[in-house]
Amino acid sequence: MKRHILFLFAALLAVATITFASTACSSKTTTASEEDTPAIAMTVHVKDGEFDPRDIDIEAGGSVMWINDDVASHDLQFLAPNKLYSGVIKPGKAWIHTFAAAGTYDYYCDFHNTMKGVVVVRPAP
Repeated sequence: MKRHILFLFAALLAVATITFASTACSSKTTTASEEDTPAIAMTVHVKDGEFDPRDIDIEAGGSVMWINDDVASHDLQFLAPNKLYSGVIKPGKAWIHTFAAAGTYDYYCDFHNTMKGVVVVRPAP
């Protein structure tokens, strides 16, 4: 009986190890359909301690994509009353946000707080 339980445990462990290894080693690329991806009104490049362009002017409903072209990680911390946080944007990665409401959105990089920018969102016509 002990042999049977030991064999069953070893088999279960082997299956779990193979499953974990195949999941951890596989690289999976997912692509969003065009319906899922918002139209980008403006692209901002993050590099060398600055946002380029620094000042953005878009219409409400427009999306902005920040691309981290730097070797360091960055983030976007939007000031009150429009508190919003991008999370960490690692080198080579991007973050997209759609601005639904008109207003002025001041932001900065929390890691490098001399990096600042402004998004001015105009009402849609």
